[in-house]
Amino acid sequence: MSNDARIPKTLPSRTGWFAPRDIAVRDPWGVRWVRVSRGAQVSVLAVGLAAFGWFVHASYRTLAEQDIIAARDATIARLETRNDAQSDEVERLERTIAALQDERDRAILARNSLDKELTRRVRERDEALAAASRLQTIVENSEESRIATSDVAMTLENELATSYLKRWRVEESLQVAEDRIAALEEQGGLLRDRAASSDRQATVLKDRIATLELIQGELVARLAPVTNNQLARLEGHLGAIGIDIERLVSGDDAEVGGPFIALTDNERPTIVDARLTALATGIQRLDALRAALPVMPLAEPVDEVDISSRFGNRRDPINGRLAFHAGTDFRGPVGTPVHVTAPGEVIRAGWAGAYGRMVRVRHAFGIETTYAHLSRVSVKVGDKVEVGDTVGKLGNSGRSTGPHLHYEVRFDDVPRDPLRFIEAGRHVQEEREQQAAVEAKPEPAP
Repeated sequence: MSNDARIPKTLPSRTGWFAPRDIAVRDPWGVRWVRVSRGAQVSVLAVGLAAFGWFVHASYRTLAEQDIIAARDATIARLETRNDAQSDEVERLERTIAALQDERDRAILARNSLDKELTRRVRERDEALAAASRLQTIVENSEESRIATSDVAMTLENELATSYLKRWRVEESLQVAEDRIAALEEQGGLLRDRAASSDRQATVLKDRIATLELIQGELVARLAPVTNNQLARLEGHLGAIGIDIERLVSGDDAEVGGPFIALTDNERPTIVDARLTALATGIQRLDALRAALPVMPLAEPVDEVDISSRFGNRRDPINGRLAFHAGTDFRGPVGTPVHVTAPGEVIRAGWAGAYGRMVRVRHAFGIETTYAHLSRVSVKVGDKVEVGDTVGKLGNSGRSTGPHLHYEVRFDDVPRDPLRFIEAGRHVQEEREQQAAVEAKPEPAP
């Protein structure tokens, strides 16, 4: 039996996705048929939609809580810096108070010394006055004795006045020192209260951060399997078409760099940080793959036509010899619109030998698509086209046995099976519909 005899005549319609299907299972005892009902297919789709909805919600909560933890860390750092500054100020004030207390003690000693000196001078004055009185009584008529006694008394009065002035100045300095000590003690008490309040706030914030980290760890533990499952499914679909997934993730024009700055011991990630980093890496990889999908040729080039020849080895339809078929042939009426399957730039348009009238489009990631045997070309070289744009009409030009479209997909100039791209596109469409359904579903009231 030839390959053409096993080729299904039509592509499955999207409207029949949930139709009951029979699956053949071969074992040593023969072939068994397993029937998958419409209800089973719908149940699997419902479970997938629910898992994806939970995944989107958990991703949002994880990213939001990460921002809250970062804000809390910044607040704690500011409070600790302020607390250190206030502690330094308290120590400086305590040293100032100690110095003023020493000065006050010295002033008190000086005042006591002056008091003693003043008492001695008063006593000497009293003794001098008594002596003068006695001298005045004894030598009442002696003018020279009276003048000498008056001079001694005047000298003693001046010394007494000087002693009183010094004592007043010492008492004034002592009062100023006591006032400064009282003010500094009050200021130090306020700073100690503020430092204690900052310590309490830092403790509360650390407790809240610990709670958030615990919740974050639980969310990461729940979200990681879902993310890994989604990523594995998408990588499986794209891996089946023979595309370098790492190129899709990194991009053709990825330009990165910068100096290497090693982490300190305090900055090394914990187990929770490592899990969160792994989850973030998985989500980033999943987003990169999803972002690459719209620029890949995953659509069908023609609508509602039959496949007349698949990709791979076959008997040449003209000479009957074994040959390699680098694309897929879609049989249909002449004039059927042919659509480009991904955004790109037309790099060839016109007659191309055995291809007949042909259009070739360059896409991203080194992918090119070819549309051959056209009856009419609708674009020119250099045109920018989007997915779904008409590039020509189905025809029978070139080396052909009948009206059909010869469709090729090349990756780095190596032919790939176009039907695998189309099948991957169907899976992508299902993912998009599931995501749209999740986004359209209203969130439950808190």
